[in-house]
Amino acid sequence: MAEEINDEFWAIPESEEESTLDSDEVLQAAKKAFGISYFFPWQRIVIANILDSANPRDDVLKDDVCSNGRQIVLLPTGAGKSLCFLAPALLLDKPTLVIYPLLALISDQKRRMDEGGLDCVVFRGGQTDLEREENFMRIKNGAKVIITNPEALQNQNLLEQLCSFGIVHIAIDEAHCVSEWGDSFRPAYLNLGKVIKKINPPVVTAFTATASECVLARVSEVLFDGEAKIVRSESDRPNIHYKVVKCYAKKRTAFLLALTEQKPLIIFCGTRAKSEDMARELSAYCGNGKV
Repeated sequence: MAEEINDEFWAIPESEEESTLDSDEVLQAAKKAFGISYFFPWQRIVIANILDSANPRDDVLKDDVCSNGRQIVLLPTGAGKSLCFLAPALLLDKPTLVIYPLLALISDQKRRMDEGGLDCVVFRGGQTDLEREENFMRIKNGAKVIITNPEALQNQNLLEQLCSFGIVHIAIDEAHCVSEWGDSFRPAYLNLGKVIKKINPPVVTAFTATASECVLARVSEVLFDGEAKIVRSESDRPNIHYKVVKCYAKKRTAFLLALTEQKPLIIFCGTRAKSEDMARELSAYCGNGKV
């Protein structure tokens, strides 16, 4: 389905060699803010797409950039997705709006941005009018990043205010939630396409670590009316090994693996009740803190 939706597929080189382009303006800004000394190849492609779409140049061919400013980026966990939108935010002359799925993630990312000296504001449910006015004033005074979640963007007054700031880039983190949560218990995700049209920034990037072709199709449909370029790195992690253990008694096998495999390890169960039951039995057998 992705081939029908996206007219171009970019495969990213597997090489993770360090860049030697120390004179790169984006790299210098990121190094000063976050202490990084290089970009991976796929990070450079995504960042270039964002900057070239936000500030089109005559010397950049249309086919060499994300021509409509809409892209879905698939990078494995730990590959530096956040840097792909935070580094451009340092140089863009208008604010970047970043949409996260969880309040805990919002708090953690704000802490990281504060540590990097990147001025950011947070909009979430339950804020007072005074808190929001203070945020609006900080944006007027040059805050680079606006952090929020889909539910907060359902507030039309907030949305109208955000439109007035000329947001140049919307970054949607954990974009698979559009498909996996939007159709079930978080309908606000299904309204993000309308939010994008309302704000109408030059660039919108949806980030995710993994997504099936069906999920990609749904994300592209909801956010971009089916018109988005896909940027995908190699998802295989050579330091991670997979195996299948066939069994008739899942709990018994999980118990055995928990006792014999290298630790630390995580056991995933289908429900909270099963997780609590497994934890009680492991703790009773092994003693608290030993599993």
